[in-house]
Amino acid sequence: MSRDFILITGAASGIGQKIAVHLSRDHRLLLCDKNRDGLNSTLELCSGNAAHLLWEFDLSNVAEIRVSIEKILKDSYSHVEAFVHSAGIMKVMRMKDADYQNAMQIFNVNFFSAAEIISSLLKKNINQNSLKNIIFISAILGKFGARGHNLYSSTKAALDGLMKSLAVELAPAVRVNSILPGGVRTPMAEYALTDPDIVEKIKQDYPLGLGETSDIANLVEFLLSEKSRWITGQQIIIDGGRTANMSQK
Repeated sequence: MSRDFILITGAASGIGQKIAVHLSRDHRLLLCDKNRDGLNSTLELCSGNAAHLLWEFDLSNVAEIRVSIEKILKDSYSHVEAFVHSAGIMKVMRMKDADYQNAMQIFNVNFFSAAEIISSLLKKNINQNSLKNIIFISAILGKFGARGHNLYSSTKAALDGLMKSLAVELAPAVRVNSILPGGVRTPMAEYALTDPDIVEKIKQDYPLGLGETSDIANLVEFLLSEKSRWITGQQIIIDGGRTANMSQK
């Protein structure tokens, strides 16, 4: 007898880890990351951890995704009912310093891996038409510019474009949405918050202050539930009012 899981990429830390812990109370999870120690840490934090599966995989190896995910699903007699793509890497660099290799590394993890996972999960022989919900963790930088974030912003814009087309193509069987967070308090952000100038800038730019990973997890839970049954094809901004703030201080 097969079992249904929610697949979460980038589950070893940050937003992905919080989503996993949050959803583990009511769902079986397939947790994906290249960091085995991080995956084990997430698993320890999850409720009912014996029910969950770990998929240790480097998403930059896009060509190997289909074979790998097919194997883990068949070996565990499992199907994926929902997919949350939280994996992502960011490299801050000026465009004149960017090159094809840098671009492909960021695009492979942030965008192409998601596309390949979805293509795989839509194969009847792999997932038996079990997929019902897709959520991309995008970013407000996919809609608004920022110096040094050219490649990262491009990957998020690509994700959101894919989301909109998939929402039309896969309806009504599958709902597809993007979540666009602003600044969220993660281990990486905590380092930046030791700088008083950055803290002051956040106070000026974010009417509700910096977000927490739990804010994103709560929205994911809502989008996976029947309470959002009439929502698809949407870029949902959750940023404490950052993109609404045109104040000059």
